[in-house]
Formats: sequence, structure tokens, C-alpha cells
Amino acid sequence: MRLDDLKFFVRVAELGSLSAAGREFGLSPSAASSRLSNLEKELGSQLVARTTRRIGLTEAGQVFLRHTCNALGEMDRARALIDAAEDTPRGTLKLSLNVFFGRKHILPYLAEYRQLYPDVRIEVDMSDRMVDLVQEGYDMAIRGAPLPDSSLIARKLGGNPRVLCASPAYIARKGVPKTTDDLRNHDCVGFDPMPVWYFEGPEGEIAHHVEDPVVSGDSGDFAYDAAIHGLGLTVKSLAHVWEDLRDGRLVAVMENYPIARVGNIYAVYPPAKFIPPKVTSLVDFLIAKYGRPAYWEADYR
Repeated sequence: MRLDDLKFFVRVAELGSLSAAGREFGLSPSAASSRLSNLEKELGSQLVARTTRRIGLTEAGQVFLRHTCNALGEMDRARALIDAAEDTPRGTLKLSLNVFFGRKHILPYLAEYRQLYPDVRIEVDMSDRMVDLVQEGYDMAIRGAPLPDSSLIARKLGGNPRVLCASPAYIARKGVPKTTDDLRNHDCVGFDPMPVWYFEGPEGEIAHHVEDPVVSGDSGDFAYDAAIHGLGLTVKSLAHVWEDLRDGRLVAVMENYPIARVGNIYAVYPPAKFIPPKVTSLVDFLIAKYGRPAYWEADYR
């Protein structure tokens, strides 16, 4: 029994006219009559008593109309409840966050987010590894590198400029490098795998291989800590060190040789016909918090 057939029967009863109901449904008089006849055959009972001028419901038709209206009303209420649930952020939101970005730019705002959306439970994996969102069941990840071609949906949270920086104590001890050639005489902090720093020089891109770092570790956080403690130069995301630059704990150098191959910071999530409100609500919330441009791009000088 088709939903359209039930709706058609209700309109026939309401209008008292088979042809008028047919016109509303785009049916010819013969097609309208055929639709009603098919419904009666399926029920095994006559629903409408036809006369030359008007139609009326049989006793069976009156019973069927009452229950059909109730059923259609329940379906409308069910649809409204589903629509409301789809529009309300709820459920578990599984996030993959880079360690520094998660600590500096996500966690400080989650309490406020949950005040707005208390039905969202947040589950965080905070590490620097690149996760497979689909295979590992993540709803969203934050990524700060240039994105390869992918089916993932990406929304920009802010720019991701990088700077070459060191502590004031290191600068006082070793001086300020002016060009990439000067880096040969400076201490560099590395982490595995040993990085290549790319600069935009006057004649194009310049690659500096950090082949003999004074100290190396296994994460970007280690390189940050080493620079803060005066061990040498390192390249860091502005989103990581903007407060240190603003407050004088770190000094940006060689700004006439900007870091090349930078991208943006994105929220990425798997494609779907309907993106869950728990995902879109957090992304919209963070974009509003960060501003345009993001505060780490503007608030450090």
C-alpha cells in the first residue's frame, strides 16, 4: 500500500470529489478512478459510494479514513522528531588532534562548546601520527600540512605560517642569521626524520638540510622545548609559538626568507550525504573562536 495512495484517498474524502483530488495529484479522471479502485481491491472492500454528482464514504471507508488520518499524523510526527534529532548535535564525537594544536587551540574551548551542546560526548586521540579517519572510525581530525588529493572534506580553520626562531639567549650567544648560508654556522634543532627547511629566497626556493643538528628528538614538541631552552634554531608553526614571539620567549629570524611550502590548518572529516551536526557544530564553533585571520596570525607582534 503506497503512501501516495493513502494521501490521495484522504483528499478524495475531504473534497468529496474524485476528479478534484485527481487534479491536485496531477491525475486524469481515469487515472484517479483507477488509483482508488486499486486501493479498494487491495483492501478487499468498497471505500467510496459513487453517484453521478457526488461521492460518499461507505462504512468501511469511514473506518479506513479515521485510521489512515491517524497513521499519516503519526508519520508526520515521526518525521518531525527525526528532523529535530538530525539538527541537534548529539552523540560521541571522536577527534584526532595534533598534540600542540589540541592543547593550545582545542582543549581550552571544549568546556564552552559542551555548555552549548551538552548532548555531545568528546573522545580525543592526541598524537602526532596521521590517522586513517575512515578505517579507524574518527569523526574529524585537525591537520596542519598541505593536504594531498583525497575524498575527505576539509574546512579551513586558519592559516599555518611557519617561522625560523630561537630564544633570546641563543641569539645573544650566536648572533642573528641573515641568509640561508649563515645557517651553516648556527646550531639547529632537529627531530626524526631529520627535516629539510624550505625557504623562499630572492631567486626561488632554497632547501636547507638539517644534517648535523646539535640536538634531535622524536617530536615537534621536543624541538620547541629545545629552542625555548636556548639550544638552537628551529622551524615552528606560528599557531604553536605566537605567544612566545609576542612575549619575547622566542625571536623570529630571517623573516626576509619566509618559510616555503606552508599550508593551512584544516578540520577534515569523511564525506557523507549528511554531515552529522556534532561535526559541523564544532567546526563552526572553532572558526568563530579563531576569527579571520586566526588570532595566531595577527596577535604576535
